Amino acid sequence: QQYQDKYPGEAGFYNINFSDLTRSHRCNLLDPEGLEWISDALGVSRALLYSLNKTWMQRQGEFFVESPINFLAALIWFLKKYENGKYCTLPHVIELAQVDYEQLFSVLNLESEVRGLIGPFMEAYRDGIMDMLDSQVASARVPLGRLASPDLYYVLTGNDCTLDINDPAAPKILCLGG
Repeated sequence: QQYQDKYPGEAGFYNINFSDLTRSHRCNLLDPEGLEWISDALGVSRALLYSLNKTWMQRQGEFFVESPINFLAALIWFLKKYENGKYCTLPHVIELAQVDYEQLFSVLNLESEVRGLIGPFMEAYRDGIMDMLDSQVASARVPLGRLASPDLYYVLTGNDCTLDINDPAAPKILCLGG
């Protein structure tokens, strides 16, 4: 606040705090307006899973690294397209990932842009190759499941602030606490 006059425009200060919700703004990491192309969903998926699985960085391109990335991207893109992104939040993605295969693939198959990403998963399911399918999907479900908590869900479903912190017209200072 002491240097607020040094910032152009209406500079904002935002705090994201998962351990003290009274001091936290809410922020949707998967804001559907920020996802313009399916490649954006793939990028978010890759960044999220790499941050949850540090060893994957050295294993880029491997089947059991790329498959969960595609699976997660399919979930993100589906929610971005479904009802104009109304449910496009990380908590919704985490919950959708836990749905049983029959229901999940039926729903995801409704979105034509997602079919290319889930095709191999649906094929494995149809062919009864469950060990491989379970391994692919679990590689996304397990790390996402570690994020499932009411506090995280609350903070990551709101729209108090967006992540465009470098917008010259409205810069933001974002403090991540925990």
